[in-house]
Amino acid sequence: MTALHVSCNAAVQLTDRERSTITSSIQQFQLGEGSKGQRLLERGQKYGRLANDPLFAGTLEIFIQEEQQHSRYLAAFMESQSIPLARRHWVDTVFRKLRGLAGLELSLTVLVTAEIIAVPYYRALRAATGSPILKMICTRILEDEASHLKFQASMLSRVTNRRLAVFRRALSRLHGLFLLGTILVVWIEHRRVFEAAGYTFRQFKIETLNEFGSWNKLRQDSAKLAVVRNGSGLNTLRRAEPGT
Repeated sequence: MTALHVSCNAAVQLTDRERSTITSSIQQFQLGEGSKGQRLLERGQKYGRLANDPLFAGTLEIFIQEEQQHSRYLAAFMESQSIPLARRHWVDTVFRKLRGLAGLELSLTVLVTAEIIAVPYYRALRAATGSPILKMICTRILEDEASHLKFQASMLSRVTNRRLAVFRRALSRLHGLFLLGTILVVWIEHRRVFEAAGYTFRQFKIETLNEFGSWNKLRQDSAKLAVVRNGSGLNTLRRAEPGT
């Protein structure tokens, strides 16, 4: 998909009230989108070598680059509207440390949690102001996030597929609990944006859980497809054995 051109010299499009509403919120998301993902990429490369999956790390790198592009879109818009960039925030620090301390599977789980939360957030941010440029940026990010969630469903299913089914179900429940805690934190931190867009906490929670449910089904479908493919490969090998 062709990258957007977002000028940092665009005319002021926010009212004083809109700028006040979104400033701390957009600063946090711009910071979070800009992660270099170096440790995640290194773990992906290691997994790709162990699993003999040469495409795994490459596709993961493309995903990270697209996330960084989102950060650049937001940064250019913020500069045009005289909104300073944030250097650090405690929520971003916690998420980065969780990803840093964890292995590949938990890193991807933390990452996909942020991606799921981002969907209702960018819908709310799009509706919270009258800025055509910000609406365009949010629409592009939402389009990318839809692809990212499909990608991450496939990635996580490949990483976890060797685990016992009962263990995968337990991990899914723990992921759901982690998501609920994240929903509460995000509402507290970004409540003004959500309320400016007409959201209540209940609406935000339901929308996020619906996104999680849709993503979880994608992950399960990806896992089933992988089993079928692996089974077909084994059957082919078994049929070939008598002729060896």
